[in-house]
Amino acid sequence: MLINIYKIPLFFMVLHAFLAAVWNVGGLWLISQGQSPLGPTASTAAIILMIILILIYIFTLKTGYEKVFIFMALIGALLGSMTIYGALTKEHTLWPSEFWRYAGIAVNSLAAIGFVLTLKVFFEKYK
Repeated sequence: MLINIYKIPLFFMVLHAFLAAVWNVGGLWLISQGQSPLGPTASTAAIILMIILILIYIFTLKTGYEKVFIFMALIGALLGSMTIYGALTKEHTLWPSEFWRYAGIAVNSLAAIGFVLTLKVFFEKYK
C-alpha cells in the first residue's frame, strides 16, 4: 500500500499542514482579542485549505493515485516556500517578534522537506 511506502514524507507534509492550520487558528484568535496575529496574515480560508490538503494527501495514497500525491506534495511545498520567501523579504514588524518569524519559517520548511522525501521515495521505488 502506498501509504506505507510514503509514510515518512506524509508525516512531514501532514505535520506542516496541521501546524499551518493551528498557526492560523491562533492568529485569528489573537485578532479577535485585539492583538496582532503571529504573522502578517491569518485566515479561515488558509485553515480550510490546510485541512483539505491533509485529506487529499491521505486519499491519494489510499486510492493509489501516486502521481497526484506527488503533485499535491509539490503544491504544499510551493505554498510553504512562498511563505518562507515572505518571511525573509517582508518587513520584520509584521511578526510580534523574531522568534515567530523564524518559527513560521521552520513550520513551512516541513513542506519542502516532505516534498524532497517524496521524490526520494518515488525514485528509489523505481530504481
